[in-house]
This record gives sequence, C-alpha cells and structure tokens, in this order.
Amino acid sequence: MLLIFPPIAKPCEPPAGVALLSAALKENGFPCEVVDANIEGMLHLIQSDVTAKDVWSKRAIKKREEILFELKGSRIYQNTDRYHQRVYDLNHMLSISVDQKRFKISLSDYSDSVLSSVNSKDLLKSAAEYKENPFYGYFEAGLRQKVEDSSSEYVGLSICYLNQALVGFALAGWIKDNFRDKKIIMGGGLISSWMSRLDYTHPFDELIDVCIKGEGEQPLLELLGKNKGTKKHYVPDYDFVKKDVYLAPGKVLPFRASIGCYWSKCRFCPEKAETRAYSSQRASKVLEDLRIIEQKYSPDYVHLIDNAVTPAFLRALSHERFSFKWYGFVRFEKDFLDPDFCRNLKESGCDMLKLGLESGDQAVLNQMNKGTDLEMASKTLKNLHAAGILTFVYLLFGTSFEDKAAAHKTLEFVKAHKAYIDYLNLAVFNLPKFSEDAEGLETWEFYHGDLSLYLNFIHPLGWDRKQVKHFIQRIFKKEVSASIRKNPAFFSSNHAVFFNRIKGES
Repeated sequence: MLLIFPPIAKPCEPPAGVALLSAALKENGFPCEVVDANIEGMLHLIQSDVTAKDVWSKRAIKKREEILFELKGSRIYQNTDRYHQRVYDLNHMLSISVDQKRFKISLSDYSDSVLSSVNSKDLLKSAAEYKENPFYGYFEAGLRQKVEDSSSEYVGLSICYLNQALVGFALAGWIKDNFRDKKIIMGGGLISSWMSRLDYTHPFDELIDVCIKGEGEQPLLELLGKNKGTKKHYVPDYDFVKKDVYLAPGKVLPFRASIGCYWSKCRFCPEKAETRAYSSQRASKVLEDLRIIEQKYSPDYVHLIDNAVTPAFLRALSHERFSFKWYGFVRFEKDFLDPDFCRNLKESGCDMLKLGLESGDQAVLNQMNKGTDLEMASKTLKNLHAAGILTFVYLLFGTSFEDKAAAHKTLEFVKAHKAYIDYLNLAVFNLPKFSEDAEGLETWEFYHGDLSLYLNFIHPLGWDRKQVKHFIQRIFKKEVSASIRKNPAFFSSNHAVFFNRIKGES
C-alpha cells in the first residue's frame, strides 16, 4: 500500500501516524511505501524557478541552499536573530512560489481565499479543480511514478491538520482522475474529528472509497483481509525517513506512548467533546519500543507526542539513559516537586517540557476542571529550571470562566515566575462545537462551513474576544516580552528545544 502525508505541516520531523500504519502493514505481510509529501512538496515549491521581483526575494533565492543547510545544522540555533532571518527568508521563498493573490502558504500554514477547508463542498471542489492547487506540479513530478509503481489497489491519505485539508483533497482528486484503478482511503486526526461530529453526513463518499475514524491500523488490516485477532501494538516504522531532509539539527522522530489523555477532564478540551478513549501500554513495554527505535534509527531527538506523558512513564524514563535527547508535553504532577526526579529526567535526555498551565488564577483552573494547583506549578517550574530543563508554558485566555481580573492574575503569575519560564504559548479560547459548555452559552459559527469544529460565543462575564486580544497584545506581551524568550517563528515548540541555555545562565 502507498501511504501519503500531504502538505502542509511543520517540515521539521516525519509524520508519526503513517509510521505506525506502515509498521502494522509490514508486520502482517503487506508491502508498504510511505511518502512524506509534506516535506517533499514544500521543498519542491521552495526550489522551484521563481522570478525574483524585489531585493528580498533575490537575496533569499540566491542563498536558498545555504539557508536549508544552516537550518539542518546546530550552529544557527545559538543565534536567535540569525535564525529568524533565515526562517523568514525561507518562508518568503515558499510564499512567492504561488499565486499570492489567492493562496497564502507559510512553513506552518495554508489557506485559499476562494475555498474553505471546513466546507465539504469546497473540499470536493478542490478535488475537482486539482490542477489549480499550488502543489499540482509536485503531484506530477514527485508522486505520479510512485502511484503508478504501487502494486496495491489502495492509496492512503493521512489528513491530521486543517492546513492539510484542501491540498489533501486536491491530491485525492488528482489520484481519482489519473488512476481509475486506485481506491482512496482517508484517515488521520482531522478526519476523525469530522466523523465524530453528531451531524456528520459522510459528504465525501463519491470521492473517498473508505474513511477511517480513530486509530487506523486495525481497520486497514481488516480491509486487506486480516482477521480481527491480529496484533494491535506496533513500533513505528521510520524506514521512509531520508537523511538530512527535514529542517532540524539532526534526526527528530516523533513517538507516542499513549492514545488520548489520561486526565481527560478539562472542560475546554476539544478531545473531551469527541469522547476519545484513553489507552496506554505498560511503561516497560514503551521503553522497550524506544530502545528498538534508538538501535534501529539512531535519532538525535525523540519528540513524545502524547497529549500528556503519563507520570508512570516519566518515572520509568527518569531511570533510563538514552543516546538521544527528548521532549514532550506533560501535566503539572506531584513528581516534579522532587528536585532529584527533575535532575534524573534531565540526565535521561530531557531537554524541554511543554506544560499546559492555561491560567494563573486558581478559581479559573478549578472551574476548568484542570486539576492544577498553582503552588505545585510554581515549585515545578523552579525545579525544572534548576535541573536545566527548558519550560514551554501554554496559556489559554478568554474561556467562559475567565474575566479581566483573572487574566491579570495570570499576568502576575508569569511575571513572578519569569526566571523559570523559557517560552510561552499564548492562545485565545475557541469553544468546541459539541462541548458541554456550549449548551449554556449563546453561540454562533466560528467558521462558516458544515465541518467547522468551533463556535463563537457571548462571554458570560463580558470578557469578549476583542478585549482578550487587546489584553494579550497591548498589556501581557508588553510586560513580559523582555523576560521571556522569543518563540521560533513558524516552528514554535518544535524548534524551541534546539536553543540551548545561554552559557553561564543559572
């Protein structure tokens, strides 16, 4: 089977989902080829013949290969200003490679001024008008031979992010029009979210032969004739990863130790609305899988992509010593109150932890059902900093539980802990369409489209979206910008981990 991961996602590491699907297929005797069309397609555009019309474009194109080379090395990550110059240059090359009046393309985003990615009719139109898609040239140059050479009747498309939707459907339309003998399977996180909607009507049945909701390994095997009793646990297959192709200093491999969230109680979380079941292997088994990946692929970094790495697995990790470094998302848990535990995590290879604080107001956290205690969060940040582990803290403004005073408490918490926070991610709350909280609020569509997953709402405390954005831009950022590191442009936390502590920093 041919598995394709379409553009656009951040081009700094391979996709994890298709790696698991590939492992499942191969272990059950089915040949499989994975194509990361995201990185290939983006490089195709970046390296395409573009007529430079201004000084910036001429300079960037002239240094195109040098920029790509630098972002794959470690040196540039020691100079924030030079890093950002290179990233903006690269992004500019990508943006000018397409019709800028219609398409907006960046290293982390894709949009079309004509078609909407949350409208099923527009997605089908993207499929029908695939020749208008900016990646059509790549379909022909980079994918045609691979589809022709595939002996399987199936081509799988993994659509995980909204940025992939329009390109993914254009790709599906291209396959359907050019390879009449091929059947298309479509799955991934975004498809699963759409299929979880209470009002989902299966609008793509005439284009897509099979849509898969949730984890795809078992449904794929059953489709190919394997009985339901087949093995359900697989170690990701990264044989498709080509050397030095991704924009990162070394080989970064994503790895998932669990599915869903072990907490799964936060009222604001969109996955809670989808009732996604949580599952995990024993920590010892997951460590065994990591050892296999270490021995087989020799990664420089492992990115733990769990919704939140479990305390049990963190404890197991703290006793291990790997040849690679790692980072991932965690909750504020009591284990971090032990300085020795934090130091052991650092020695195991942990370079950065992403932590969802959301608010610096305890009352808001309680109403969110976040399960976070601010005193514990304070001690955690201090202990991780002392251990030499970078902290990337996520804040969420504008929930129905927050007002202006609560937002200012968050600001004060951050200012009080600025010495222990390395990076911040500031987000404005989007109300999940089918969440329990949506039932008690006056709402309207966030995006116009039958596949939209979020709602706008009238804030019960008068803290509307416009006020929230004004607070973030004019007050919060102004007061903390000097003390918090600048987020890597476009790549955010995926590149933040590579900026090591400044020498001599306490």
